[in-house]
Amino acid sequence: MEEIKFNEFQKDALREIGNICAGNAATALSQLTNKKIEINVPEIYFLPVEKVPQIVGEEKLVVGLIVRILGDFPSIILLIFSHKDALELASLLTDRKPSNGGVITDMERSALKEIGVILANAYLGALSVFVKWGLVPTVPEIIEDMAGAMVDYILIELSNVSPYALLIKSEFSEATTKIIGHFFLLPNPKGLEVLLKATEI
Repeated sequence: MEEIKFNEFQKDALREIGNICAGNAATALSQLTNKKIEINVPEIYFLPVEKVPQIVGEEKLVVGLIVRILGDFPSIILLIFSHKDALELASLLTDRKPSNGGVITDMERSALKEIGVILANAYLGALSVFVKWGLVPTVPEIIEDMAGAMVDYILIELSNVSPYALLIKSEFSEATTKIIGHFFLLPNPKGLEVLLKATEI
């Protein structure tokens, strides 16, 4: 399956929406944690869903926040962080050092879910203006697994997603830490069509 190709106008539209999403998310996270958090977006593109593990490292242990989107634009948001970065992200909210041994505690899991809700709402707020549809996120589901297995789970368990995903790579930076996150939007086939048309306007 070939990667979707965009003209320069469409690429600019995607970059614009990615930067707005990141700006919303940075503001929301800064307010939530009472720390100055900046989010940079170095890469935005569409890619076949099966290539998602290649982007984050197929055999890499990751933490995924899966958010189902209801409303006019049924789709799935997948936020992926390395295990280490997920613990660092949780510590920004809990104000505690990441847990020893790399095991995610109940407190860290709760913090990640709260951050997942904040990020999903921030990104969806920008996307809803872009596609002009109402987008309603559910409570995130947290999965710890290899990236390849996580994508297999999504494709098998969560039916009716399009064969393509929108990737907004995000670099979270705070005074003491830097965290890399991958935001994937997997629309249903109808949503994919709307998203592609929106980049042409």
